[in-house]
Amino acid sequence: MKLLTKILVCLTTGIVVLSSCKKDHPDDHKIPAATISRINALGFDTLNVTKVDGGYVVEGDIFLTENDLETRQGYTTLSIGESDQYKFSYTLNALPREINISVSGLPAAYVTATEIAIARYNALNLRVTFKKVTSSANADIEIRDNNLGNTTLARTPAYPAVPRNPSSPVLLNVAALGNSPDENRLATLITHQIGHAIGLRHTTYANNPYSCTYNQVDRAGNNQVELININGTPTTGAAYSWMLGCMDSGDHPFNPNDVVALNYFYGNTPGDFAVPAAAYRRGTKELHLFLRSKTNTLLEKTYIPGTGWSAWKDLGGTLTSDPGAASKDENSIDVFVRGTANNLLYKTWTTTGGWSDWKNLGGNLTSAPAAESRAPGLLNIFAKGANNVLQTIYYGEGAGWLYWQNFNVTVISAASATSRYPTSIEMYARGEDNQLVQGVWTRESDRTVWNSVGGYITSAPSAVARGFLTVDIFALGVNHNLITTNWSVTSAWKTWESIGANIYSAPATASADSLSVDIFAKGPSDNLMQRTWTKAAGYGPWINL
Repeated sequence: MKLLTKILVCLTTGIVVLSSCKKDHPDDHKIPAATISRINALGFDTLNVTKVDGGYVVEGDIFLTENDLETRQGYTTLSIGESDQYKFSYTLNALPREINISVSGLPAAYVTATEIAIARYNALNLRVTFKKVTSSANADIEIRDNNLGNTTLARTPAYPAVPRNPSSPVLLNVAALGNSPDENRLATLITHQIGHAIGLRHTTYANNPYSCTYNQVDRAGNNQVELININGTPTTGAAYSWMLGCMDSGDHPFNPNDVVALNYFYGNTPGDFAVPAAAYRRGTKELHLFLRSKTNTLLEKTYIPGTGWSAWKDLGGTLTSDPGAASKDENSIDVFVRGTANNLLYKTWTTTGGWSDWKNLGGNLTSAPAAESRAPGLLNIFAKGANNVLQTIYYGEGAGWLYWQNFNVTVISAASATSRYPTSIEMYARGEDNQLVQGVWTRESDRTVWNSVGGYITSAPSAVARGFLTVDIFALGVNHNLITTNWSVTSAWKTWESIGANIYSAPATASADSLSVDIFAKGPSDNLMQRTWTKAAGYGPWINL
């Protein structure tokens, strides 16, 4: 927050028009231009930068160390309406988790205000909760007094000492705030600083009447600070976010868009999944999405054009893997999982009968299953078996399920399969050298030819054919990057490229036609995310589901 001397005057007079509370721009010529450039590159406001011991204070209350300026921190800029944008630089890991907060050497009003702030977060039922503890030795976030001068009320480190943990300490300036400030207004300030500690930044990117930030981040040529609107939030201004860059005289609990933002980062995803499964019902635009729940049951969510996403539905079962799914005709969806005996289980949904009971196909699976239908009435299921040998079982309309068969290949991941023609099927997996391996089966030869596609992948791949001429492969790369390669009849395999960061699972894909691909993955807060590629517009933003 730009918590400045003139804002203190505004607080005492009750004025809330933030533009009248701005401080005159100080001369920052003593800070080298190279330092200002590095601060800008991290996405922070570069006006009113202050040099302090060990680093710099930016935007009034965010502390950057010299080391922070030397390390390029990754982040995504997310828009919660035009007036409420948060630069999301990191999230906590090992969710769900409880964060201990201590209040050290502060007057009683500060203890009460901290309790109010904790209650506001915990009331949202997020995957991160907070607890006040008495000892700073047991605290993840320590709140303590520090005389920050007469122009700054609070300060929090921009980045944590331990990656993907809270930043600490939160410093409050009792000399400026007073011993007995209004507890609810103080709770807004403390809630704001906790927001910084868990990775949220100011509303820096919009020029609007709700914030006194200076909008000085140079976005030209810097695609890391693009604004991406979060699905379900407005594209117009909304006042009184708890992460605004200025403090006025009011108490500001979370506004509705703030709740959306916090749920985007730390909301409760119903599944405990590593990889989702997605399948379009053949010949339609109806998309079925599956997850393993926290209690190891199967969850389903359906997208119907014109209606949108359904609520999650629990389909029961006892899963020991993530699911795989495919549609063998326009009237059905089949979903497959590994059971408690490492056997293959499946159930079928039909337009006339709904979901069937679970059925057992036996086998000995050492990975999640993958499913593909190369033609109406046909299904192939793939899974890693004993000794990392890839195996398959086949279904044909009228013939039923045939026996399990092994391929002459070993892999270290679950497989993915796709088909460009009714007479062939392509299988992909992560090989023992972390490269992508491909197997192509054709009906004419009734044999599978295996070869290496190369690259370096850190997860199971996901393959999707867009018509007869193109296959897209997606996988998790290094540093949580989503990477992709593409094969076409005109250019063969392209070089692997990164198309985004901050995914924490292998991707899943589905395609209804040659013009689009839907990608699903776990986000940084164990949230389920969707991204769509279209031939007309390319890759869209990640949307939280």
